[in-house]
Amino acid sequence: MEGNMNKVMSLLSELSLSDEPKKHLIELKTTLITLTAPRIKELPSNLNLNVLFDSFNSSDSEQVELTVDILTHLLPFVSPKEVVERFSEHLLRGLAHPHEKVRTLVLKEIQLCSDTDMGVMSVISDAPLLLGIVSSLGDSSLGVVKVASDTLLTVCRQAEGIRAVFSSESVSIMQTVMAKSDSCRFNVYDMLVQVCLLGDLAMSTVSNSGLLDRLTAEVTTGDVLTQLNALELLTTLVVSRDGMALLHRAGVVAKLQYLLSLAENDPMAALLMPGLIKFFGNMGHTQPRRMVEEYGSVMVMILRLAAGTLDLGDPTFQLVAIETVVHIGSSPEGILALAKFKTEMDEVLDIIGTKMRTAPTDQRVRILEALAQLFTVEEYQSEEVVGTLELWWPGVAGVNLEKLMAVARQPFADLHCAALKVLKALAYMAWGQKLIRSEPGLVEYILNRATENESTGKVMKWEIVKTLVLSSTASSIFDEFQMEQLNKYYRQGVFYVETQVEVAMEGEN
Repeated sequence: MEGNMNKVMSLLSELSLSDEPKKHLIELKTTLITLTAPRIKELPSNLNLNVLFDSFNSSDSEQVELTVDILTHLLPFVSPKEVVERFSEHLLRGLAHPHEKVRTLVLKEIQLCSDTDMGVMSVISDAPLLLGIVSSLGDSSLGVVKVASDTLLTVCRQAEGIRAVFSSESVSIMQTVMAKSDSCRFNVYDMLVQVCLLGDLAMSTVSNSGLLDRLTAEVTTGDVLTQLNALELLTTLVVSRDGMALLHRAGVVAKLQYLLSLAENDPMAALLMPGLIKFFGNMGHTQPRRMVEEYGSVMVMILRLAAGTLDLGDPTFQLVAIETVVHIGSSPEGILALAKFKTEMDEVLDIIGTKMRTAPTDQRVRILEALAQLFTVEEYQSEEVVGTLELWWPGVAGVNLEKLMAVARQPFADLHCAALKVLKALAYMAWGQKLIRSEPGLVEYILNRATENESTGKVMKWEIVKTLVLSSTASSIFDEFQMEQLNKYYRQGVFYVETQVEVAMEGEN
């Protein structure tokens, strides 16, 4: 093993003088593979890696890839900060290398360096290197763009890093990248939005750069695809309080509300509906009270679309709208917000109940998944929330569980399991437990393991049992024998199989 260590150092020293570098690289790679990680770490810290970086200066693709493999082995055992400081010029050349693997290797090494406070300072103090990373947002390879974006995001986790990345010179490079193509422009936008989510300083710094204004302006352009892409990115900001405030200040929310109002009569505006619904759905999810108080007309439009009383010519909009309503109602505050629109919610619940039974199978699965999400609450939730859900249930499937169980018993695994998820949601609440107890044969069905052939179904049934067993109200609703059987099922676990005991009778062969 000691011989192999010496051989690595010997091969590195000979590489620069060799007339056959590829042959040396193959031998070096083979030798490195035989060394364990601890042994590689014992190599001198001042190991001459310049010769390897120089090996990138070749039009031979195989030689370049061999060099990438070798450096991938060796660089993890050198401090990333040291790599950036010692090999800065090589890294800068590597960012412009024609081979994608070289550019990716360099960016990943810089990202590792940026993961520490001292490392960030090394990166941002090397202005050409930092600007090279920014330029990589315009790379022809999406893989390289992704690593470059992640690297800049890592740098921006430090206050000094944010200021360096959004210096006037750096922003100028970003503008140059954005001018190259639509995809490059949106590469920059995507990075900006990710940085915004890092916090107040990041949000204000990005906003002050003026680049975010360009993104918000894209929403009102005449190009529908561009508008949808911009909406997708702006929707990401809705989850952040500061992001939402920024969008309000920039007048973006008001513009989107106006576009939504046009959709009923303008076919071009209607094309934006998926993006607009998603935007306002996320807004309603994070700020349901504000949605009700300030954007009630938007809520009504989404509810009408979900109920089918508003037809924009594309049947897929209705399912998207139903899932959006459920997303808004997936929190206690959201449930109470939706409850303020009683007439519209009654219509939505009615259509959910109808589609649950009559829609094509793939849509029924999505409807049931949405229904389970809407009715899933923590056991110790306010009486107002639980009471609202109790009032909603008859509008979905009547006053019992007969219609739901008809779906659950169908021989389609995804449909069956989606129905069981709804049953689990009901099992959290006392009124739901009463429905389960009152439905003829339902408790017996839950306790019957023979109905489940797939592991997903077995897990779901056990989850229902677990929910009932751990509930604080179930023991006062189910009788003693039922609770005993539920506890037994719970203790036996998900995949318990009844053992069959055969007794040989005298006289049998």
